[in-house]
Amino acid sequence: MTTIYLIRHGEAEGNAFRRTHGQYDSLLTPNGFRQLPYLEERFKDIHVDACYSSDLTRTSLTARAIYVPKGLKLHRDPAFREIGMGVWEDCTFGYLEQHEPQQMQNFSKNPACWHAEGAETLDQWTGRFIEGLKRVARTHADGTVAVFCHGGILRTTLMRLFFDDDLSQVPYCDNTAVSKLFWDGERFSYEYLNDSSHVPEELSTFARQKWWREEKNINYNMWFRPLESCPEGFPNPEPQWVSFLVMLGREPVGLLSLDKEAGAIAMAYLLPAYRGKALEDQFLGQAVSCIRKWGFSTMKAVRQRMEPQEVLDRYGFIEAGEYWQRNVDPKVYCWD
Repeated sequence: MTTIYLIRHGEAEGNAFRRTHGQYDSLLTPNGFRQLPYLEERFKDIHVDACYSSDLTRTSLTARAIYVPKGLKLHRDPAFREIGMGVWEDCTFGYLEQHEPQQMQNFSKNPACWHAEGAETLDQWTGRFIEGLKRVARTHADGTVAVFCHGGILRTTLMRLFFDDDLSQVPYCDNTAVSKLFWDGERFSYEYLNDSSHVPEELSTFARQKWWREEKNINYNMWFRPLESCPEGFPNPEPQWVSFLVMLGREPVGLLSLDKEAGAIAMAYLLPAYRGKALEDQFLGQAVSCIRKWGFSTMKAVRQRMEPQEVLDRYGFIEAGEYWQRNVDPKVYCWD
């Protein structure tokens, strides 16, 4: 009997920025890094023979909580990647809710009917994941293996393995949640699924989002429309900046301007009524997306033009001359 621990990665950019990060390579958030010592403590007295992860940065970073303290090698395997999202990669949830609401509903409730151009199908992504699990289980027969993976592919694989394709039966999977499975050479079984009891409530991604999960009829997913004209009462951006009107549904609630030459957030403005709810994290997500595409490994920000400024502190920006800055390049990490 092989024991397999399936572990979702720590809080990552897609989770906080409300963007569809399938096989788009992204980083853990500072809160995601803070979750890892609790995962390490959970496995402190659990013997593990081998450690695998998808070959994406957010899972590989999370795997350090186990493979480093236990002195193991990390096996990075694309079989355990998140769902390939095709043209949906790095889209905001808010944009997709506005422009593809039925497909968003399908993805959340009925993944067999979900389709996006260039994306994997349910059979394809669960098929490669399950075959990867079987291969690992055979390689480590009668041993114990940790496999670090992703929320979307994890919930649908568990649905397929144990719940007869009924997604509603799969327990919610918070970041760093753990499932304990067994492989007897023919079939999988489980002891528990998606347990995140090791994560303090103040660090739980799910708990930090309770304010919008519990309020009905609240719109919390932003999208970004290229600025054509500035609404009354909003600050006016410089014409050379790349500027976006920040939308909640069809309502403009903010403004984001980027300096393409400097790779910097030149200005960010959120209406006062929407501050204090971590919505400004999604501003940062749009900025990171653009600045990476423009070839920068470091993102800068002009602190004095950020309203509110607190998001820079939460995401670890460091003062550097006229700018505040942080790394946005997943390739700075190595796994040897």
